Amino acid sequence: MTKLRILGVASLVVMMAASDLMAQRRGGGAVRGGMRGAMVGGFVGGSSGAQTGAKVGAVAGATRGAVQRADARASQRSAMDAEAQMRSQYQVSVEYESTQQSNFNEAPPEVMVPSTSAGFAAPGGEAIIRKDGRPVLGITYPSDWKQKAGDHFVSAVSADGQAWSAISTLEGIQDKQAGVEKIKQGLAKYLQNIEYDELTETERGALVVTGTGTGKKAGVDIVFAAGVFDSGGGRLSGAAFIVDADVEQHYKETVRFMCQTIRGEQDFTQ
Repeated sequence: MTKLRILGVASLVVMMAASDLMAQRRGGGAVRGGMRGAMVGGFVGGSSGAQTGAKVGAVAGATRGAVQRADARASQRSAMDAEAQMRSQYQVSVEYESTQQSNFNEAPPEVMVPSTSAGFAAPGGEAIIRKDGRPVLGITYPSDWKQKAGDHFVSAVSADGQAWSAISTLEGIQDKQAGVEKIKQGLAKYLQNIEYDELTETERGALVVTGTGTGKKAGVDIVFAAGVFDSGGGRLSGAAFIVDADVEQHYKETVRFMCQTIRGEQDFTQ
């Protein structure tokens, strides 16, 4: 049984890697691995999937698609759980203990998130942003991530403090390129020696920026991936992920899982 389980996880990882490679090459730039590639390959882009489904049509087809998405999420959660076990093993190694780490709990980035402190949200489950009482944007973070919420955003930090994420409605932003520039401004406040990969547009129209940099305060090398997408109702939103470079390979399935749980306004009505 154990051998079968290991083979199953290995096969899943191979399939995920192939998906990453295709997504990374689609943008025409250099191939990105680890968390950045997983974000590009797994980014759902909010309600655009629902809009496409509505155009294509048939109820039977929509039901089939829902079942397939549920199966994909279950498989992805299994991959994320396996990755968490591998990460735990790495974090007790001599190599890890000799490496400097970030603590995003103490010094969180200000990418799409205001510098003013936000109230704590309950960890685990789906984090939802509402406008006029209606859900307009959501994401599911792992149960051990510590969340904070504001009027237009939710951010979260991993249990080890080495991974950070946020989703936000981009108030006052009229086009995706302007949204990317806003994200870059936030990155520039937090990082130095920034090197951007080539900008990528996903199949569903999200604009994704990825790259590397060094934290200005901690001096730790990090990697980042952020996307701007149409979340429905004529509204643009963003999602961002920042991870220590040392553990990038140990967070790619977790980031992919979170990307696949992003929902836009129309998704809440399905």
